[in-house]
Amino acid sequence: MDEGKLPLSLLKDIINLKGYENEGVLEAGKVGGDVAIIDIEKGKNKAQEYYENTSKVLVVIKSDPITFPTPEPGKYAVIVNSNDLACAGAIPFGFLPTIIAPYGISFQEISEIQKQIHDQCISLEISILGGHTEISKSVNSVIVSGHMIGFVPSDFSIPNKLSPGDLVLAIGYIGAEGIGIIIEEAGNLSKTVLTEEDIEEGKKIGLNIGVIRLALELNKKFQPSLMHDATEGGIFGALTELIAYREIGIEMKTKPSVSLIIQKLAKWLKFDPYRLISSGLLIVGAKKEKINNIIDYLKKQSIPFTIVGEVVRGEGELLLEDKILSQPIGDEIVTALRNLARIKNDN
Repeated sequence: MDEGKLPLSLLKDIINLKGYENEGVLEAGKVGGDVAIIDIEKGKNKAQEYYENTSKVLVVIKSDPITFPTPEPGKYAVIVNSNDLACAGAIPFGFLPTIIAPYGISFQEISEIQKQIHDQCISLEISILGGHTEISKSVNSVIVSGHMIGFVPSDFSIPNKLSPGDLVLAIGYIGAEGIGIIIEEAGNLSKTVLTEEDIEEGKKIGLNIGVIRLALELNKKFQPSLMHDATEGGIFGALTELIAYREIGIEMKTKPSVSLIIQKLAKWLKFDPYRLISSGLLIVGAKKEKINNIIDYLKKQSIPFTIVGEVVRGEGELLLEDKILSQPIGDEIVTALRNLARIKNDN
């Protein structure tokens, strides 16, 4: 397709994929309409009903892009934004995606990305409020960025309230999103180091990076001190961000456990799995008595987790065996993909 906005005839087809129809959406995207109009009071009802709580409802807002290569960028854009809203305790309500696609892309490819957004929004009961789609020579691959809003009763809002004595859990798989990206980009080359079973399991891990329902349920049942989706920079990056510029630190006695799949990929592509993009890894901090209850709940649900460490007094240091770990610079997915490209060239 040529540069610029979509022709009106094609734009109409895209706009018809509106996601879930939430009560309170008075006007969403349409040809000739540039804004969404929402009845906030009706939108708030959903959050109050979920938490069975009538405290003042707050609006939570988030924006995040998908820039690394992924098999389903539209789906991932919805998930990473809704993950963060859920980690704040908020029920995701509305989404405005922006798709910037490279020159020469087909309308079918753009339509498939919008379909991914639509299907994921249906699954999570999120309305597509509008957005923007454009073809540009400024990009070499598709970028999907999104702006999402949600609602949470003030009694269940989760700012970062970590304090000394809290324990920290990592729930899910370290490097989850990164595993999916690497296997997708490697194609048949991944068979060099992974079994067929590894590949199928890795794809499954990479596709299931949503923590929305789990985060909301944990908040409703236990109200932890903090929840956070570990994204760029991996678990080490996420933990460092949580304590940066605060009078606390996190002390780890040992490195969190990683799957055999990521161990094999890390050895092959020479990257640090603890600094690999990890959307889908839910970090939870809470008082010890609450952590014990959360652990019991996770065991009953057969959800994998690791006790990462304990919050201590400090100056924003992440400690491993009494050594301060360096702050994150970028993400190891860049290292992994660069080394993968060299292997491809050698072949």
